[in-house]
Amino acid sequence: MNKKLLFTLFLGIFINAFSQSPTDYRRSSLAFVLLENPNLGKSRDLVVNACNTNEFPIQFNEHKLSDSRFEVEKIQLTDKDYIAAGWYVDTLKTPGDFLKAMKKPLNPLRYLNPEQTIAVQEPTEAQLLQIKLSKYIREKALAKQVVATWFNRDPQTGKMDFNELMRRGLYSASAEKQDELKTVADRTIFLKDFELIGNTYICFNKMDFYPNEPVARVIRDAAKAKATQELAGKPEILLVKALALADTVYEKTKVGYTVACNSFLYALDWNDTIAGKVKNYFFNENIDPKMAWDTTGIFKLKFVGNTLSSSIVTFKIGDPRTEEQIIDLQVKRTMDNAVAKLQKEYVQFRAVAPVSSVGPVTSRIGLKEGVEPKQKFDILEMSINDLGMPVWKSIGSVTVDSKKPIWDNRQGAESEITDPNQQQVSFTSFTGGKKAQVGLHFLRAL
Repeated sequence: MNKKLLFTLFLGIFINAFSQSPTDYRRSSLAFVLLENPNLGKSRDLVVNACNTNEFPIQFNEHKLSDSRFEVEKIQLTDKDYIAAGWYVDTLKTPGDFLKAMKKPLNPLRYLNPEQTIAVQEPTEAQLLQIKLSKYIREKALAKQVVATWFNRDPQTGKMDFNELMRRGLYSASAEKQDELKTVADRTIFLKDFELIGNTYICFNKMDFYPNEPVARVIRDAAKAKATQELAGKPEILLVKALALADTVYEKTKVGYTVACNSFLYALDWNDTIAGKVKNYFFNENIDPKMAWDTTGIFKLKFVGNTLSSSIVTFKIGDPRTEEQIIDLQVKRTMDNAVAKLQKEYVQFRAVAPVSSVGPVTSRIGLKEGVEPKQKFDILEMSINDLGMPVWKSIGSVTVDSKKPIWDNRQGAESEITDPNQQQVSFTSFTGGKKAQVGLHFLRAL
């Protein structure tokens, strides 16, 4: 493959991208799958609707799946499923085996005989959830769904094309450019585009809701009891103010829910070998693409990791909200927090955002993405590696300016503003970054 041609080609891609809009750039792809919670009762439909109407993170391309939600409790596991996930393989028989098992106190034992001398260790609740996820991924062939979206697969004929890949890769839409790209190295430029296809993720979210009021009431009562005890014998006005403050905090925090969100992140397993098989199986005129698709098992999802995040939404005192409005905002805020937490934990999932301006460097990322004071970011530019593929290269770094406010771009943030004089911004400012240029460079958290 002619590297000079490739470099010119990708340079043209990026010039074309930046001439369109500063928000058009090559980015990772993401799909959300909601693990429905049957314990929510009538509120479940509100949660589903909030997920469906949530504003998608602008740092990712949205990757559509046919199966985007399911009730995890309905998945029934067999011993075969446990064994496939690595459980029930080691049988505890000796005292040493049982002592070793005691080092994992969160994993209960399942005894295999009445004397309780033989046992296997059971998974924790979180591990059990992941086993069910693995079964769901297999049964719904989610990896195939991911690939089908990338190559715009026709379910009737099995035929695929490169239109979606070209769109996300920001290739020129002109017929002349499309013809040129399709002749480069026999289309392998598309199939080996690891930066795009290989960075495709699925985020599974399971949310548990806990009403704020009971906790807020306990905190209020404890604060009043403490104030009554500590201010005994002192001027009554001090006690009145302390009790009033406790009531004010209670009124502010009692509305809504605290949501705990268990998130599991998976990525499409994509490499040179799989890319070659896609080319040979599905773009080969001598092979029926539908038959090849039905019989192939080359597509898989690999587990990246999981996080537990939480969120709480408060409102201005006297600002009435319906249950639907509260749940809607709570779910959307929780989904934002889940993505931000995953990006902090797993480097490969960290998204990039374009530099909006320089002098100082600014970017339209903020609290929604988990930006924190004094946090450091790489300044990235696109280059071509030895294989002729596009890669990010760091040319420096910037730091979040602690003297300026971070952009609060969380959904519903405007309802939490209590100080009318508080400075409102629509971007986050950074210090450093003299080399940064608009339209050429991007930021990614370190």
